[in-house]
Amino acid sequence: MGSLLLTFLEHLVGCQCSMSKLRSHQRQWCMGMGPCLRRLAHVVAEAAPTNSPQTLAWRARDEQGNGKSSFLFHQPYRISKEKLKLRENDKENLVREVLESEEVSVKDLLSSWVRKMGSRHIRSCPLQEEYPANSRVAKYVPYNEVARTVNAVMKDLGQRGYSKAALEVFEWMQLQGWCKLDPHLYTTVIYTLGNSGCLHLAEQIFADLEGTKVKKDTVLYNALLHARSKAGQVQAVLDLFDAMKEESCQPNLITFNTVMDMFVKEGVGLAKVISVFKQMCKQGVQPDVVSYDILLAACATGDHVKEAQHLYEAMKKRGVKPTVITYTSLIAVYANTGDCRAALQVFNEMLTAKCNPNVVTFTAIINACGRGGNVEEAQTIFEAMKEFGVKPNVMTYNAMIDVYRKHGEHKLAQLTFQEMIQAGLQPTNVSFTCLMSSFKAAGAYDEVLHIYESAKQSSLLCSVQTYTEALDACVKSKNLAGVTRIMEDMRMAGCSPNAVTCSVVLVALGSKCSNVDEAHLLLTCLQGFDSILVHCCRNLLVLPKSDNEVSELMGDIFRTIKKEDVKTWTVLSSSLMDALWALGWYRRAALVLAWVYQRNLFDGLTVLAQSEWKLDVRRLSTGGALVTFYQWLAHLLQVVHQVDLIVYSHHAGRLPQNSDLDSESTQIDRTEIDSLFQVEVLVPLFPLNLHELENRGVVSLTKDSEDKQKLLFPSLVTVVTGWGKLSKEEGSSQVRDGVEREIMKLGVPLRASYDAGRWTAKSEALIRWLLRPETAARLVLWDIPAETPH
Repeated sequence: MGSLLLTFLEHLVGCQCSMSKLRSHQRQWCMGMGPCLRRLAHVVAEAAPTNSPQTLAWRARDEQGNGKSSFLFHQPYRISKEKLKLRENDKENLVREVLESEEVSVKDLLSSWVRKMGSRHIRSCPLQEEYPANSRVAKYVPYNEVARTVNAVMKDLGQRGYSKAALEVFEWMQLQGWCKLDPHLYTTVIYTLGNSGCLHLAEQIFADLEGTKVKKDTVLYNALLHARSKAGQVQAVLDLFDAMKEESCQPNLITFNTVMDMFVKEGVGLAKVISVFKQMCKQGVQPDVVSYDILLAACATGDHVKEAQHLYEAMKKRGVKPTVITYTSLIAVYANTGDCRAALQVFNEMLTAKCNPNVVTFTAIINACGRGGNVEEAQTIFEAMKEFGVKPNVMTYNAMIDVYRKHGEHKLAQLTFQEMIQAGLQPTNVSFTCLMSSFKAAGAYDEVLHIYESAKQSSLLCSVQTYTEALDACVKSKNLAGVTRIMEDMRMAGCSPNAVTCSVVLVALGSKCSNVDEAHLLLTCLQGFDSILVHCCRNLLVLPKSDNEVSELMGDIFRTIKKEDVKTWTVLSSSLMDALWALGWYRRAALVLAWVYQRNLFDGLTVLAQSEWKLDVRRLSTGGALVTFYQWLAHLLQVVHQVDLIVYSHHAGRLPQNSDLDSESTQIDRTEIDSLFQVEVLVPLFPLNLHELENRGVVSLTKDSEDKQKLLFPSLVTVVTGWGKLSKEEGSSQVRDGVEREIMKLGVPLRASYDAGRWTAKSEALIRWLLRPETAARLVLWDIPAETPH
């Protein structure tokens, strides 16, 4: 015995073997020579590096056996292919029994299974069918294998969406003394519950770890981070991220990738994602290909082409090999800007690198071609998918339908839709919506409603976009009965209108109603929805409100819209002003315009120069343009009220000579001005303080010999209406027609300039019109809800 022990010591201390061999000898001697040599082997193992994961695991296991361990840690383990196959078979059989069991509870089923399969005596070999019945090989699997099998069952149930069954499995495992302290178990159950949407249960289980010996390490924190990220709780993820650092638990690569991925999915913005990436690099954590894929996906959410190119080059410099996800994300970046050529260059580079594209890659290229207006290129890519052996999915067909929609090819869009059905694919709401939009653009409103009825009859629930397209078709065809029917469908389906849906209904109120009864019918359609947006819009249209209440309602409306979504803000506010103007809420329309104008939504409406003052209403809707026109005239009247003499000059900065004052000036009768009706200025189009205007260099103030204040006023005043949306081409538009009607009704001395879509007046004639006794009262905006056909 002594010589054997001496040989053992000489071999362990004197050999130059690797640590894996050292531990191999250690385990052999521990199993064969009893407790004495087991302790001796641990003493010799002290020569091993103290920071290796294997050594830490062995020491934790040894301390646990002596009752000295405070926590259990995640420990790496290896498994053979045979064991893995057996475990997978056991898992599948057990999952099937759990799902098919109706009379027996999950806990009873698991207990019965364990009695058959498990033993507290650790054996060396698992059960295998090829062993004969009289074989001396163990017939039971060890309990640690049982725990891992049940753990896999719970994870599989959670991934399939059976969160209740998964939770029952976990509760059963907690009752078993041999697995309730396994860190892998808690990690799996938290991760599984997070995937299943049961965040509150995952939070409770994580909190209950305080009373156990399981160490809250990085792996466990990552599991809860994933659960909170899955639920979209941005602030909760950041709080947990900070808590990790307070617990001296260093975030690893998975931690940072989880946080960045959540920022991308929640649309936090590229800057925030990059800040987390820089923090990761600063802490010495090397990014992998997943990190760069997340960053490129963040670039694809907006117009960040330069940033994506920089990241892609930095990725290659670090020696990180791009994957199919990398190339696809970069193609998506170019797709957002419609740069089809750059997207195809990335695709060629991908093929050169022998990286096979998938269906997502082809769909991204088709989207790039569609946004760039390259229909033929999109068709070529769609056909090329067959050569690569990639079958188009629903997203690919939707992309092709959208390409044809943008190009006005509604018949080709319909053929593609039919081809998708023939391929055995189920159309989605996006499929129906794109096809409806294609026919709507072609003016085939009846066909749009026919597709809408087909979507209702399908197994899918119509989305708010589908309802909105059908509503828009009804509004454009003046089918108000169809509007009420579709709104009733939305109410029955429990689908609340979004900002675009409300805009469509408001447009109908603003321009499609021929009498009060039709307007009342549309207002009734907005009832019965559990939506703050709809509730506020309807209150603005039907009930008397104070100025503060109008401001509060506008704040509630736009809190439902993202600040960066300027297009939706513009459309909703414009349609709201149209409806208010049409219903007779003129002053309230001005309050709405003032609210959005002060938030820089409509900037650049006025251009003031020494020779000309200009109002540009081309970007406004009809109601917004009319409100702005009245407020523009009110501003001019307020300026006129502040001086005694107005002088006009055709040359900027030059005052007329005294001999010209009679022909180029206007005397202001102060007694008459004091008796004029005071016009209310609600929209701050430009400063009313003359000294501030003088500091800007747009007017000049002087005093004559009689100490009367004299104002040098521009010689021209212009109102630009254009011929349509942002267009100066010859034609007609609702904005131009509406402004023209008000000019004729008020008798404003503005003359049309038919070659530029503008109205111009000489300042002298306009100011003399403003000073008429009846003008001021006609410029006041009153709230007079319409009770007669308008």
